[in-house]
Amino acid sequence: MRIRRRPRRAVSAARRRFDWRDDRGVSSSVEQLFAFVFLLMLFLFFMQVIVWWHAKNILEQSAAEGARAAAAADGGCTDAATAATSIARRIGGGWVRNLDVTCTGGAVEGELVTVTVTASTPGFVLPGSLTVTAVANAPEESP
Repeated sequence: MRIRRRPRRAVSAARRRFDWRDDRGVSSSVEQLFAFVFLLMLFLFFMQVIVWWHAKNILEQSAAEGARAAAAADGGCTDAATAATSIARRIGGGWVRNLDVTCTGGAVEGELVTVTVTASTPGFVLPGSLTVTAVANAPEESP
């Protein structure tokens, strides 16, 4: 048994070319491309937040250690800078750059010693780096 085919209509070459290059499906590819770029940027943003948070924790710990060293009966601001820098370099590694430690107070017994540690951390989304600051206080001990 032979199946009868419909006779083909006469179609111009331009129309056949247009049918061959159909646009259907392209919009979903473009949508997927935009979704992929958005998800990639979102992932990099989360990574940046994690790196910033990690650097913040490192600097808070180093500032607290510096404040303890400066508040000791035989300690001072030079001990605070040494202790804070040592902790930040040991724990932070390459995530903490341009470290700056400042110490104020502690001249009088019972006065509050304030240690501020500032550093920069690398950026993922935007070029450059982010500045992170941590502050710790401790009362000056009596000798």
